[in-house]
Amino acid sequence: MTAALAALAVSAPHRLGAQALPAASELVAKHLTAIGGAEAFKSITSLRQSGVMEMPSMGLQAQAENYAAAPNKMSMKASIPGIGEIVSGTNGDVAWQVNPMQGPRLLEEKELVDAREAADFYGNMLLAADRFSKMETVGVVSFAGEQAYQVKFTRKGSGRESTQYFSVASGLLIGSEATQESAMGSTTMVTVLGDYKDFAGRKFPTRSEAMVGPSKIVLKISEVSVNDVPDTAFAVPDAVKTLIKK
Repeated sequence: MTAALAALAVSAPHRLGAQALPAASELVAKHLTAIGGAEAFKSITSLRQSGVMEMPSMGLQAQAENYAAAPNKMSMKASIPGIGEIVSGTNGDVAWQVNPMQGPRLLEEKELVDAREAADFYGNMLLAADRFSKMETVGVVSFAGEQAYQVKFTRKGSGRESTQYFSVASGLLIGSEATQESAMGSTTMVTVLGDYKDFAGRKFPTRSEAMVGPSKIVLKISEVSVNDVPDTAFAVPDAVKTLIKK
């Protein structure tokens, strides 16, 4: 009996701590409320973001344009002085990358799965529960200099896992961690989000810092507009069309 009581005494704080953690769905709902409400974002059918992308370790800076549209389209264009234009995207069917150093490339297998999931417009913007087989709050940790709830998400279909971090103080999503597939293999990317600002009655993060291995990519957004992206933004580049098997 004594041993059983001792075991109960040791385990009780852990069980109570776990019970005290808010559910993942509650944290998502709080974040959506903080940025303007789910309904405000459901009314968006396309999104355009403009700004500057920096790669400090390489001393590079580029003008960047990001486009996204429902249900599953996205594209990115970055113009780097002295190097040229880097383009990536998916039209919901095929996905691609084009850059002056490696040329055009059609994404396949795991990279294609990643691209399609990244382009899931409402699934990612709303962190929609029906996109995940599991959403679990696992603890409170220090992230980007503040206390944050650590929430693990498992995607339906691919089983891909990611971790999202929600500020304890503000409720905002302040970062994420996930494995990314590329031509070089699998890498872990940690992204820090911040400087939320109001655009058209909705709040968007205007600064992100992505750590991919030893490299940091900083994106500073200066303009955000909604529902004005033309379909041509997701057109397959001519250089990629020749790679598509008929």
